[in-house]
This record gives sequence, structure tokens and C-alpha cells, in this order.
Amino acid sequence: MKLRNRTIVLFIVLSLSVSFFTGCSSGGYSKKVIGKWKVDDLEFKEVSDDMFTGLQQMLIGIVFEPDSTIEFINKEKVNIMMNSVNYEWLEEDKLQIGDDDDGDTPLFFDVTIDKESMTFDNQIVTINLTKES
Repeated sequence: MKLRNRTIVLFIVLSLSVSFFTGCSSGGYSKKVIGKWKVDDLEFKEVSDDMFTGLQQMLIGIVFEPDSTIEFINKEKVNIMMNSVNYEWLEEDKLQIGDDDDGDTPLFFDVTIDKESMTFDNQIVTINLTKES
């Protein structure tokens, strides 16, 4: 009976240890994104006569103006236009910048990161960035 109880306790401890280490590990993209990035260009997918889409395009064009710099400070904060904003990885390659808690309207992007370049992509725009040294 004691051997069975020890085995169960050992199994629980091992399970918790494995879940702790896998749950706390950072994905590859979350580490690669840290640092300063220069906005090279942005390409809007389509021009719309819809006023709401036009306002979104104007806002994105201001926030991600070519030659501007954004800095991912740590695993949850990014500096854009001298403002610190929260960001979060929703999945390995899905990024949310801003959140409803702070009154921001979040922007969602599919992200591709290569060695020295990064691309944000969503239904409105594709943004190309280069890592600054």
C-alpha cells in the first residue's frame, strides 16, 4: 500500500513539474521579437469606401508610419510612438497589440519573423519591419 501511495505522489509531482516547465517556457517568436524594429513599409490590402475601414487604415498608417521605430521592451510591453502598450501572443504566430482593459482597440496580426525581418499581416494591411542593431 505504501509503495502504491509513493508511486501516485511521484507521478503527481512529475506531472506538475512537466506542466510547469512547458507552461512557463516562451515560444520562439516571443523571444525573437524583443528589441527595436524599423517599419520599412506597409501595404493596404484594398481601398474601401467604408468609413470605418477608412478610419482603421488612417490609424494604422499613422501608428506604423514608414521609417518609424517600434520597440518590444519585454514579453508584454511595446513602445509605439512613445507610448507603452501591452501586447500578447495569442498563438505561436498570432499577436495582439493593445487590449480592451486599457481602453485601447486591439490590433491583431499574423506574424512571420526571420533572422532580421518581421512581417505583420491582417485583413487590412501587411507591415514589413527590419530589426535595428
